[in-house]
Amino acid sequence: MPANIRAEIIFISLMMVFIFIVCSAAMYFFAKTYQKEMKERKERREAKRLAKEAAEKAEQEKAAEVVNGSSVDS
Repeated sequence: MPANIRAEIIFISLMMVFIFIVCSAAMYFFAKTYQKEMKERKERREAKRLAKEAAEKAEQEKAAEVVNGSSVDS
């Protein structure tokens, strides 16, 4: 009987170690993917912000041309 108990304790211990390794690997890949997605999200936001700023600048330049009379026929 003690041999069976010892075998079960070893089996359970090894299963716990195996589960720990699998969970650690899953968390590593999850964190790596999460960081990649956050980097892509930041880049998209930056590109969107730059596009918005460029559109606003172009609109202001167009308005300045109208005010200054550059587009008025003489």
